[in-house]
Amino acid sequence: MDIADIADKLVQLSEKAGATQAEAFVTIVRTSSVYIDDDIPKIVSSQTELGTGLKFIVGKQIGFTSSTLASETLQEIVDRAKSIAHVSSEDPKFLSLPDPKKPSGSIDKFYDSNTAEIGNEELTDKAMEVVKSAKADNVTVPNGTLRASSIEFRVQNSLGVNAGSKSTIVFGFFTAKSEISGQVGEGVQRCWSRNIDAVDFSGIGEKLRSQALEGLEAEAFKDKWDDVVAVLAPSEGGEILGTLVGFAASAEQVNNGSSPWADNLGERVAHDALTISDNGRSERGLLSAIVDDEGTPTQNTTLIENGVLRSYFFDSYNALQRDMTSTGNGLRRNDRETNGRFAIPAGCRGTTMEVISGSKSLDDVIGEIDRGVYIEHFAWPIVDPMSGAFSNEIRNARLIEKGELTKQIKYALWVGNLYESIKGELMIAAKPEVHSNRVIPAIAFPSTEIIGQ
Repeated sequence: MDIADIADKLVQLSEKAGATQAEAFVTIVRTSSVYIDDDIPKIVSSQTELGTGLKFIVGKQIGFTSSTLASETLQEIVDRAKSIAHVSSEDPKFLSLPDPKKPSGSIDKFYDSNTAEIGNEELTDKAMEVVKSAKADNVTVPNGTLRASSIEFRVQNSLGVNAGSKSTIVFGFFTAKSEISGQVGEGVQRCWSRNIDAVDFSGIGEKLRSQALEGLEAEAFKDKWDDVVAVLAPSEGGEILGTLVGFAASAEQVNNGSSPWADNLGERVAHDALTISDNGRSERGLLSAIVDDEGTPTQNTTLIENGVLRSYFFDSYNALQRDMTSTGNGLRRNDRETNGRFAIPAGCRGTTMEVISGSKSLDDVIGEIDRGVYIEHFAWPIVDPMSGAFSNEIRNARLIEKGELTKQIKYALWVGNLYESIKGELMIAAKPEVHSNRVIPAIAFPSTEIIGQ
């Protein structure tokens, strides 16, 4: 049976077993991977995963189970889901699975055949392009990962939803290290794409080498600067802003009262330079599909327009609680781990966060800053999405003084509150990049601090 037949059979068996509603999600994922260890490809592998997740609903009792289908029958999966439902407490907020809506576009709109069909040898060659371009005297690539995946899924429910989509994802993570006379520099680069031919692997290696060598010049920051403008590279800004917006604009967090934006529709929550959408059909988005993982058609939802909060994003469960329509944000899939996603039920999650670019180059943005810092890499960019507070360790950055990049620094903390910062004089640069499930340019965040350690 193909995945559509499996989904259909699971729903039929569930209804026959007494389910008032049922939903089957079936996916097949093919992944090729190469791992670099000290400049050398050490592990190369290919894997195919077939899996299903089944919701068996009796009234307001919901049983969910999953299987790889390797050692059990479809009937056994249904029986297990049924037994889980009957011992589960009722969910008073559950109203219904989604009704069917016809999606527009071809099922393979976001699928690239070259990426899906790449072999281990060619993938290894791509990874080694990074290594070769990064290599220099005293510069090595201690580790790296490059994966190419194709994902096909089908979702069917007892109300008539019967839809699916195909897509591809490329993910790469590489580090570089330099060392001279006890001084150490590091470089970190990630790449995401739906098309392997669109990735500049040599450029990634060159950037790694540059970061590692510049790190040799870095000095520990021992001062304390207040009221600093921090320009974040797209990788770091995307992580911290994406975490904040992905929480505050989620209908799940709004419904349970956790979102600081729960009562702010139509109000200003950011500077008028900031416009953000959740675009389930982004041309560059890694989670783009014609339907979400509940079978609801995806769309482009404007969340913030010129600083004003216009909408939240919804899955069916949270939309029905507000008598709203799902925005196509019921997701199991994510952009980092393609395997095992069938084993969790769909939740209210962002697709691709797109930040509308400004017209100024990064150099022009830096040129307007009297005192600040340009940050290329944190130890790990995090923010508390409920309070907006952050304190992130800077690993690779340059001070900005009178519009010029000056001293290379490390071992400092970038501190502030992101909810407050984005209300200030944000500057959005041109040239957005894909980082994780965000398409974002460099952004200058005002009213922050850098504190030496």
